[in-house]
Amino acid sequence: MSHLRYFLTGNTAGGYQTLIPEALKSINNVCLVDGPYLSDNSEIMERIYEAFRQDDVQLELVHHPSDPEHLQAIIFPDINLAVLSSTPPHRISIDDHTRSITTLNVYDFYDIASLSTHQSIIDAWTLKITELHQEAYRGYAEALNIHDEWEKIYIEQSSFAAANAFAQQLASKLIPEERLGQSASIKTRFLGAATPKGAVDFIPELTAGLKRYLIKGRPGSGKSTLLRKLVARGQELNYDIEVYQCGLDPNSLDMVICRELGFAIFDSTAPHEYEPTLDNDEIIDMYEISIAPDTDERFSKELAEVASRYREQMKRSNQALAQAAELEEKRSALTKAALNVERLKQVEQILIHSIATLAERHHNNK
Repeated sequence: MSHLRYFLTGNTAGGYQTLIPEALKSINNVCLVDGPYLSDNSEIMERIYEAFRQDDVQLELVHHPSDPEHLQAIIFPDINLAVLSSTPPHRISIDDHTRSITTLNVYDFYDIASLSTHQSIIDAWTLKITELHQEAYRGYAEALNIHDEWEKIYIEQSSFAAANAFAQQLASKLIPEERLGQSASIKTRFLGAATPKGAVDFIPELTAGLKRYLIKGRPGSGKSTLLRKLVARGQELNYDIEVYQCGLDPNSLDMVICRELGFAIFDSTAPHEYEPTLDNDEIIDMYEISIAPDTDERFSKELAEVASRYREQMKRSNQALAQAAELEEKRSALTKAALNVERLKQVEQILIHSIATLAERHHNNK
């Protein structure tokens, strides 16, 4: 069974941002895997995933922006349960979650005496990892400022009337009438994330089986505004909508999906640039719709300069995350030997059995 993959947290221009509290509002049962190190938690989450990946169980896999190979959460929509991986410095708070909570305290499975022999270097690396993340966040904020300069050039050459008219026409086409009898559900996620490996997204998995609209254009050509109008109409007409924010600027939207109506529409420009590959893929070119046609040529020098500065700043910030990831790997080599994996696996099996029991009960009650 294929699984949805996405991000609920991001390394953004505004620092580390999380959408997890909002996602938990619709979850009844929470299991928190609470541990000190991302690498060790990652292996626990992977074992839990492996226990269910071949079963006929619906899963949503939430990846971690500081290590896209790491699962930050596994959501079981059918049984209304989420397993969350929580590690410093951005531990997940579930204090406001008033429903069922189970905690797997990974701290209890470490040999503290063994760790203490390496504690000074572990502490030094932990501090440096935090500093490198802060350096990346400052860099992403500067990159967004540069991007605003880039947008300004195109905004001053744009026709808002043309963009708005097209947005209204498309919204009426994609969401033509009200869904009766139910209220709208809005799920907010990140389209992709800035990671140590550069920009990562799961657009092919998220849009599989849907009619896809690939939005082309330039910064400031109205891509995000178009998506906002679709979200507003979807809410007004009571449809369930998935809203995907930009991984750099959470105030900007990059994708909207309505599975009931069978469509996905997304910003298909760098760093998540895709070309049509499916028979029913359709391109929407906002440059042609709303920007004066000779803008690229008239402002070629200014555009080349600002684009170069933006790419260089993003590169430096991504490199800071990559350096932090290298230190994570070194720290992992020191901490792994102190973790009593066999005793931990015994407790994991109890958790896995409990989830399997809930899933079987749900299946039998269908």
